[in-house]
Amino acid sequence: MFEELKKFRHEHKYIEPEINLKGMESRIRVLMKHDRHVGEKGYYSIRSLYFDDYSDRYLNENIDGTDERSKWRIRIYDRSDSFISLEQKIRKSDLISKRSCAIDRDIYESIMNKSATISDSNPPLLNLFLTEMKTHALHPAVIVEYDRTPFAAREGNTRVTFDRNIRSSSETDALLSDRELSSRPVLASGHNLIEVKYDAFLPDQIAHAIEHGRMRRETFSKYVLARKFPYNGVLAANYRI
Repeated sequence: MFEELKKFRHEHKYIEPEINLKGMESRIRVLMKHDRHVGEKGYYSIRSLYFDDYSDRYLNENIDGTDERSKWRIRIYDRSDSFISLEQKIRKSDLISKRSCAIDRDIYESIMNKSATISDSNPPLLNLFLTEMKTHALHPAVIVEYDRTPFAAREGNTRVTFDRNIRSSSETDALLSDRELSSRPVLASGHNLIEVKYDAFLPDQIAHAIEHGRMRRETFSKYVLARKFPYNGVLAANYRI
């Protein structure tokens, strides 16, 4: 269904109390460096607008654990429209792949007002997204926002990220707004997320710095929890508890 597995990466997720994250972060700092996008504050904010189709297919495939599935989002960083990324995230078992292309504000606005057109001048990924919009009534579903502290290492092409203050918003028309959105948390108070991504292998020293005996890998989707706990308190029409 999707591309060859050689283009996929491993992804492990853990939900941990903040006190555990602080300990892991102090150990990781010795082994890995912040990625190049981090500024003086040591983290950046991510705001993603997720899309779904007329039957909430992407949501329900996540809930059902469909082995090969994908989802679409438009993402910005630090509330800035200087870089807007259209992304398709693909999952096959515990392997993930991401395809992305940059779009400008005019293209974003045309997507939102449904005037965007398929064109040879568009990036192929954008044309694929627009095809999905036209054939499956793809539409904005929810915004997910959080603060990410990212670390990277060349060994294994490894990334370890600490995602805090994960929250959802139903203000789907306000992705590019430079303000706080009306939102609510999607995790229990005091708990945050660790994501570990790597190619063929996870370096032993990084694995030892992260894991402890009580940790448990989670099947965790920010998108699913954001749909389950939207700000307006209304579950998605097809959400199955």
